[in-house]
Amino acid sequence: MRPVIVFIFFALAAPVAAQPAPVIISELMWSGSTASTADEWIELYNASNAAIDLVGWTLTYRSGDEDKVMFVLDTAVIPAGQTFLIANYAANHKNSLLAVEPQRVDAAVSLPNTKLLLQLYDGDPQAGGQLIDVADDGRGAPFAGDSASKSAMVRIAFDQPGDQPESWATATEQSGWDAGASELGTPGSIPAYLLPEEGEAPEPVMETNILPMSWASVKGHLHP
Repeated sequence: MRPVIVFIFFALAAPVAAQPAPVIISELMWSGSTASTADEWIELYNASNAAIDLVGWTLTYRSGDEDKVMFVLDTAVIPAGQTFLIANYAANHKNSLLAVEPQRVDAAVSLPNTKLLLQLYDGDPQAGGQLIDVADDGRGAPFAGDSASKSAMVRIAFDQPGDQPESWATATEQSGWDAGASELGTPGSIPAYLLPEEGEAPEPVMETNILPMSWASVKGHLHP
């Protein structure tokens, strides 16, 4: 019976596949713009059907072999189905080509052109904050986007992990830019082809929790 007991124990302890995140990293401009290579931004998207308070949420970036905090959100609420834009420059800055005003301007926004890896937590990762979403895998060139044409990296699979290349594509649409800009991307909005059909509500976010079970409790279930 020992092999059977061990098998059941590990089956109970095994992690359950994550459900689609309520907030995802939906678009990145890691290449900068023709105005400045530092004209970079990060877009979050609330894919759920309820407003979400992001106060205390933390974004980290990979630096060498460790993850460091890029910023902690202190005032942020994303309504259902809306975006939250975080940029290095305000829209009226001389180095910005944004036509939409970011909800947060933060000089800490700096995205590498290689070994890109961002991780979004719902709190301090050192104090129990849970990992909500990731962008890229920290190896080689970014999954999508283009430095030569100044095209953004766009999330095309909201229900798939962000550390998979199939979840991303190089932008082909343009909105949210100053007149005359040639950059591709949709800062502050989600491309229409990625949104639910009219009248179709976003999928409700489901949470799956595994309750901790001691070895004694497992044996109790097996031998009542």
